Amino acid sequence: MLDSKALQRLVILNYKNADNEELVGLALELVEESNGGIQVRVLRDSNVVSCVSVVPLKECKVDDLQGCDCCE
Repeated sequence: MLDSKALQRLVILNYKNADNEELVGLALELVEESNGGIQVRVLRDSNVVSCVSVVPLKECKVDDLQGCDCCE
């Protein structure tokens, strides 16, 4: 999934403080584990982001041809 096993940071939200400095409000750090999984760390500035929830993805068990809306 990732190009290398090195830590990669994905900035999701930037903001400017009172001194007009651009700061990171919300970011993800990703690193590939030796077993093929991905370790994720969420970084947040509590002055901007009050809460972060982690919700597992819902895997759809229905064939696409049946046209369900369970995954929308």
